[in-house]
Amino acid sequence: MKVLVTGGASGLGAALVAACRARGDEVCAIDLDPAERSWAHDLGNTDPAAWAALADWLATQGPFDLVILSAGISATGRFETIPLAQHQNVTAVNLAGPIRLVHLLESGHLLRAGGRLICIASLSCFTGYPGAASYAASKDGLAGFARSLRRPMRKRGITVQLACPGPMDTPHATRYAPDGASTKGRLAPDRAAQAILNARSFTIIPGAGPKLAAVLGRLAPQTLTRLMGRVLFSKLK
Repeated sequence: MKVLVTGGASGLGAALVAACRARGDEVCAIDLDPAERSWAHDLGNTDPAAWAALADWLATQGPFDLVILSAGISATGRFETIPLAQHQNVTAVNLAGPIRLVHLLESGHLLRAGGRLICIASLSCFTGYPGAASYAASKDGLAGFARSLRRPMRKRGITVQLACPGPMDTPHATRYAPDGASTKGRLAPDRAAQAILNARSFTIIPGAGPKLAAVLGRLAPQTLTRLMGRVLFSKLK
């Protein structure tokens, strides 16, 4: 099986790459930090030449049986104090870039019939996320993108899935968490990766705790948003 993973150099992306390779898949990755069988590319880059070079590389590697859109960044703090350029970069990497990549793959016939496309969103899709508004908006947008592609791509034999992991023990989580935040309760990325790869449902929520949080988000969204505010926003400088 040929697999393409974005954000494959760290965190959940790296765990997905490792899990796929462990089962014998041929894996290619896109990340800022190039490694074996990977291409250095910033999904937030709008330079046509950079995207053309990526397209040429993908054409030599594909078509792919599984594409996982895992790359993502955040911006935490009071919304008005975060520079606008930083908010724009979050939406570019987390939403505009994945849309452009999928368009490139589809127009180039690089996603094989019978394959899977997995969009990695966030548990924030089930709640407000005070202190990380542009991140939540971009992940909600990616979720809407996945839902909108699901039926049309199914007609061509491609399965679209949406993964919404909660907090994980990754460098990304540490980078954007409040100073001194505990890693207790964060899901190990290798466990999340296995849950995502083994799932057959459209919506994938790895871990029992995040599943309960998603239910609470549906039944009592204001309560969960207040809880998220205490967990993150109130602790940010």
